[in-house]
Amino acid sequence: MTKRAFASLILSSLALGALAPPAAAQIDPTRTVRLIVGYAPGGSFDVTGRLVADGLRERLGVNAIVENRPGAGGTIGSDYVAKAPADGTVLLIGGAGSHGVTPAVRRNLPFDTARDFTAIARVAEFANVMVVGGNSPARDVKGFIEMGRAMPAGLNFGSQGAGTSIHLTGEMFRLRSGLPMTHVPYRGSAPAVVDLQAGRIQVMFDNLPNVFGQIQAGTLRALAVTSAARLPNLPDVPTMAEAGVPDFVVTSWVGVYGPAGLPARTVQQLSDAILETVRSPAGQARLRTISAEPAPAGAAEFDAVWRADMRRWADVVREAKIEVED
Repeated sequence: MTKRAFASLILSSLALGALAPPAAAQIDPTRTVRLIVGYAPGGSFDVTGRLVADGLRERLGVNAIVENRPGAGGTIGSDYVAKAPADGTVLLIGGAGSHGVTPAVRRNLPFDTARDFTAIARVAEFANVMVVGGNSPARDVKGFIEMGRAMPAGLNFGSQGAGTSIHLTGEMFRLRSGLPMTHVPYRGSAPAVVDLQAGRIQVMFDNLPNVFGQIQAGTLRALAVTSAARLPNLPDVPTMAEAGVPDFVVTSWVGVYGPAGLPARTVQQLSDAILETVRSPAGQARLRTISAEPAPAGAAEFDAVWRADMRRWADVVREAKIEVED
């Protein structure tokens, strides 16, 4: 090779090196990763956050901790992460309520849900179950609809509060069934369940962990589950589709988000570690202690599910003429 050709080769290599993209961002193992939970300690989101934190410590070697920032239905925690640096050190445990329902029912959030977050991984799903009182004459969904049509004053359905996913699930059933139903909001699930058992309301869609004990005790009767398949805990309870109500799959999912602009390599690194954690026997066992079904999904799939949920709940709010909060 001549000196001129060798010099040309060196210059070409340098030029290519200058044009090459910088090394993809990765999480600095010397920095602490904070998993923000917008709810109080001890709940399902807190348990999920601690599982993810353990997985990141074990698989990425980082110091991962859970930080609870409760208030405003999860909005305080979400806002903190939306405004955090996009470097992978501040993450959010978010769910169908905070990132699917809340944007549909609240107009003036301090962030843009669709724009200000990066989906990293879905972790689990919590099935909803359609329940009536243990003394209700309705033995199945078909019988419930027939009962409702025979009641001139209509039916009352309860929820944990106006604008919650449980409220909107009931509204969706009202729209699909055509039944005259009035929403009765409560301050949490427990008082609604008490009134359902007493017959003061006729039906409720609730997360399975909230009503599983009462179903087992016979004070509530499960008519159907809103998941795509039957649940291991309730193998004899049909899905809504099996019960005659098609296109009614509603689950309360929980997953991990970062701020907008999180580098793709960082997203992949976090997602891989989280999915490995959720798929492990130990991870699945921990999730099932809170009656959650492991539902691992990578960033692209999780992003699609999340955004489809936002669109669906916005449609339900519009069709049901639910008043949107400022």
